[in-house]
Amino acid sequence: MKRILVCTLVSALMVGCGGGGNGSNLESVNEETGSPGEGEDNGTVTPGDQITALEGSWKKQCGNVDGESHYDIVTVSFTGGRYTTSIENYIDSGCTTPFQDAPNPVASGDFSLGENILLGDGVTATELNIHVTQFNGADFEIYEYDVVYINNNVLYTGIESGSSPDLRPTSLNYNRPFYRLN
Repeated sequence: MKRILVCTLVSALMVGCGGGGNGSNLESVNEETGSPGEGEDNGTVTPGDQITALEGSWKKQCGNVDGESHYDIVTVSFTGGRYTTSIENYIDSGCTTPFQDAPNPVASGDFSLGENILLGDGVTATELNIHVTQFNGADFEIYEYDVVYINNNVLYTGIESGSSPDLRPTSLNYNRPFYRLN
């Protein structure tokens, strides 16, 4: 049970904001909020009035949780410099039968976008810094470091987020991307 909770939390933290679909990057798309990256300093939050390409909701379709025998659906929403995420756990590959013994965690917090970085496969992704402040209603204090990339309304995150900037992933998970809902 403890392993399931940790795996679902890691899955929730791996959701993020993406980089450069169609030649664009994830910097501010609201020209009145200042220059891109303004107010960001080594993982501080994106200013609340800054709109990024992540704005809106994204959903990861039903799929197997890596290293586990259950399946999940992950939804994440970005509004300004805040995000929320929820995970629904299931016992079947069609995600129709809820996994009764697994939690369906909800997390929220702040995020910031960092620099664009060139990954080993030639894709230019964007650094994502996440600060989880709430997990299932309880105060939380976790920082995660990821990379993200958006292409044609599909959001790809790193294979596994790191616990420090030095442990940030250097490749994307192309197997289970997020699709824009709105």
